[in-house]
Amino acid sequence: MKNLSKLIAIFLTIGSLISCKDYLVEKSENSFTTATLFETAEGINKMVESLYSYERQLGRKGNSNGFLASHLWGERTTDLSIFTTGDDANLSRFTSPGPTSNIRSLIYSPYWTHRYYIIGRTNEIIYYGAKFGDETKKSVAEAKFWRAYSYYGLWSRFGKLYLSTEPVTKENMDALKYTPADSAAVFQLLYTDLDEAIEGLPIEDRQDGKITQDAARHLKALVAAWSKNWTEVLKQVEAIEQNKAHSLSPTVAEIFDRKDFYNLPEALFSLNYSLERGGGEGHRLGTQYINIIAETDYTHKLVNGTLVKYHEDNLGRSWGLAFPNSYLMSLYPENDKRISAYYKTDYTYQNPNKLITIPVAKEVVDSQTGLTYTTTTNKGPDPVKVSVGSRIYGRDIYAATNAKIDRRNILPSSIKMYDRWDKQIDADGPASYKDVMIYRLAETFLLGAEAALQLGDQAKAIKYFNMTWVRAGNAPFNGTLTFDMLKDEHARELAFEGRRYEFLKRNGIWYKQMKSYAGDFTKYPASSVPYNKATYGISDGRDPKFGPNPNYYIDFNGSDNDVLVRFNVQPFHVNWPIPQDQIDAMGNFPQNTGY
Repeated sequence: MKNLSKLIAIFLTIGSLISCKDYLVEKSENSFTTATLFETAEGINKMVESLYSYERQLGRKGNSNGFLASHLWGERTTDLSIFTTGDDANLSRFTSPGPTSNIRSLIYSPYWTHRYYIIGRTNEIIYYGAKFGDETKKSVAEAKFWRAYSYYGLWSRFGKLYLSTEPVTKENMDALKYTPADSAAVFQLLYTDLDEAIEGLPIEDRQDGKITQDAARHLKALVAAWSKNWTEVLKQVEAIEQNKAHSLSPTVAEIFDRKDFYNLPEALFSLNYSLERGGGEGHRLGTQYINIIAETDYTHKLVNGTLVKYHEDNLGRSWGLAFPNSYLMSLYPENDKRISAYYKTDYTYQNPNKLITIPVAKEVVDSQTGLTYTTTTNKGPDPVKVSVGSRIYGRDIYAATNAKIDRRNILPSSIKMYDRWDKQIDADGPASYKDVMIYRLAETFLLGAEAALQLGDQAKAIKYFNMTWVRAGNAPFNGTLTFDMLKDEHARELAFEGRRYEFLKRNGIWYKQMKSYAGDFTKYPASSVPYNKATYGISDGRDPKFGPNPNYYIDFNGSDNDVLVRFNVQPFHVNWPIPQDQIDAMGNFPQNTGY
């Protein structure tokens, strides 16, 4: 009985909520059994294929709304988004992000167990696949990638983990030690696994969505950037460039205006959810970042004499919870093509029965901030009635009707994950089957720019920087590149792809960026917000340009909650806490500092 309890605890901590035998029986096809999976090359190859399907389950883990996915592949706890509402508020606002809060079952535990489940499976594939030589060489290389990818995910989120590289059996379960691994051992395993993955993976693979050498090289560049091995970062970036298996899309408009990423030359690694390729249950990631302006009748469209509430002009029925904030949008030059390719900002009047008359603009000094704001967009001498197709501004509606549009209706939407192919335009809560981008070549080249900058090679840094900068319609940069410029370009190019958190954390600037820019002032803060006008942006280390600004929040009916994250966040929050149920299962694994 004692050994049985230990075995159950082990399987829980490696993410297996059911026994290995039950799992294999459930997933087996074409008469595969436990024995044939481990004892035949075909079985080993079958096990590797199952990893892709299992990884897609992250889209619905925690709960069916996909809040875990939104933290991994979107923007929640970074400097680029404004979070308005959602079940993950305790983490997104850092009101109660500890290891026993509702966030444990919503975010921390599902991710911890998911990663250790994959680690357990890859340990089996690597161990049993070794005896088949060339027959399973590619599968073992894929498993090496997946193991490194999983350990890297755990390290980047929790900053603390235990290492296990052998299959867990009843013979060795007593030897498994739940002790935090030394960082040197973690990175040694990551480097070794990725070197072997690179050696065994093909440069190109015609199978939809399979891992290739370039994906492994990209991950190795990320690992090397974390350990400040800039020479290795540059080596991997240049190898990807020389492989010529991937290339930047000619225009930013064509990157995300598709439902499949597997055949996009820029995509190094994506999760294939498309129905045509057995995308599982799908995900709800896209609609979390699209506003709900369709709920305002100003945008309802007259079609064949009937007002239609949901249509492509207002992006249909969504349930936006978090959006690009004013800091992120301020980083784009006015004519940067990514504004229209990556976001929807220009919602328009469509309802002929709701065409307002905009009063003449006035310049007003706000009594709370002392700043001047403009009451409307009408700079002419006379009131102007809008027409169908005119752009909606919150301040115009407020001036004309004395009623404000809630910020969830009018904040910019991130449309990188917008699905106009499989998600019904008027359906409530449907799944999306659009692929999820994990790594793309744009990030590779920005890693190259960062590495070259750190190595003092301005020419090479500028070369890589300009690859994304110029593609977005900007003039080539030929001055002196700085880290802050690179940090801003990283945000402009990769926002809402889940790449920001790691970047800020490994560069040691996550807390500084969070307390200055996370969330937004969508209204002047009430006393419930610990805002101090005398110190904000003066002596508290924050950026004064992003304090309360009436010329920004005149367009929104905001909430004090929108900026709470800047005041709640603490330096130790850069690491997620180890979920308490996993500590209980492991026995004495130490908690992260601060929790």
